[in-house]
This record gives sequence, C-alpha cells and structure tokens, in this order.
Amino acid sequence: MAKTVTFNAKDVLGKDFTIVDTNKNIKLVSKGMRNLLEAIDKYETKQQEANKPVIVMDYIDIISENVITETGKLLGLTKADTAKLEDMSYSDVFEFYSKVVDKFLAMKVPNPTDIQQGIEAMNKAAAEEQDPKSKEDK
Repeated sequence: MAKTVTFNAKDVLGKDFTIVDTNKNIKLVSKGMRNLLEAIDKYETKQQEANKPVIVMDYIDIISENVITETGKLLGLTKADTAKLEDMSYSDVFEFYSKVVDKFLAMKVPNPTDIQQGIEAMNKAAAEEQDPKSKEDK
C-alpha cells in the first residue's frame, strides 16, 4: 500500500499537496536529507577547524533553511512559492517534511532538542576526560 503525506498549504499556496512514496519522491527526499546532513557536517567541520564551539542557534538556522528549500523541491514549487513557505508556520512545514522523511526513509530530521542534548552529552564527556576525578567521585 502506498505511503502518503499531506501538506495543508491551501491558505498560503492555494492548494494542499499529497506526496506519495514514488521512486522519484524517495530520491528527492533522500537527496534532501543528504543535503541537510552535509550542511550540518560542513558547519561542524568549519567550527572544529577554527577551534570554535558549535552553537544550537546555528543548527536551527541550517535545519530550517534546508527544510524550507527541500520542501519546496519536493512539492515542485517555484522559488517564489518556496519563499512563501517562510511565511507559514515553521512547525507545520517541519512536521510535514519530518513525516515524509520518516515514512519514506525511516529516518529522523534533526531537531534542536536532539541537538542540544547531543551537545550537552559531548560537553559532559569532554569535561570528564579533562577531569578524571569527576569519574572516580561517581
């Protein structure tokens, strides 16, 4: 049975969109996730090379920009209509794209909460490496 996800955009784009798990759409979503993950990797590499910390707000910018762009590609929108997505509820756009990624690829789009928890875990591990006493005290 076909997997589908509907994007309710009638108020902003004049119609709703239902996306089906066609091979073409799966390839678009796969490429979109690759673009998103590569953008995150590029940012992290740049920060590491400059010996600067990663910042949650930067991740939010990267993710939101990519989710908007890739949603526009998936829906076959023009640049003008893709720009209209920025005036919609980001939660609605993110939820739609996340559902598509989950249903079509069985993957999860990174979100700020997950990233913040990951950063905190890395910082904690780094602090424990630098101060071995903290491990012994536990």
